[in-house]
Amino acid sequence: MIGDYIGTMEEFMPGEGTYVADGKIYAANIGKLVLDKKNHTARIDGKIPVELKVGQTVFGYVMAVRPTIVSVIVTKIKGFKRDIDVRTGIHVSQISNGYIEKPEDAFGIGDIVRGRITKMEPDLVDLTTKEGNLGVVKAFCKKCRHTLVKIEKNIETEGGRKPKNNLECTFCKNKEYRKITQDYGVITEI
Repeated sequence: MIGDYIGTMEEFMPGEGTYVADGKIYAANIGKLVLDKKNHTARIDGKIPVELKVGQTVFGYVMAVRPTIVSVIVTKIKGFKRDIDVRTGIHVSQISNGYIEKPEDAFGIGDIVRGRITKMEPDLVDLTTKEGNLGVVKAFCKKCRHTLVKIEKNIETEGGRKPKNNLECTFCKNKEYRKITQDYGVITEI
């Protein structure tokens, strides 16, 4: 298992799937321990954890909507079957090519989002939903939490009309706006 103690640097040289801390060798991957006594190396043969990279398309759940950022827990990377658990964020400037005053105008807690990784730093992963077919792929009513379906009419708002791509609750008929994908409601990649 990841983090399991393997041995010391005096016994073996660290190989693939291992890491060293304070002269001790630990497993960095899940898999089978292979000790090569002839060459004095230790390695782990097994699954290598999925590494996030700038440009990857990911899926996640909106956990919080703040004044300038949407917090998302990424659970899938497009093209990979394994689940992940990475905390990320979408800054208000990365939500749409159009003007978005407040993130709650485009996202709701629990919404399933498709985004693209734009920035990777230690303890920081930034997403965008500006380009292409990125945004909310499934949304839930802010009043009753039932699924929202796409409607073709514009919703009247205080500041005028919102663009098309509006949603209506299947249960309470509440109408809401989200920054949705072109294929909203059809989630085939998760």
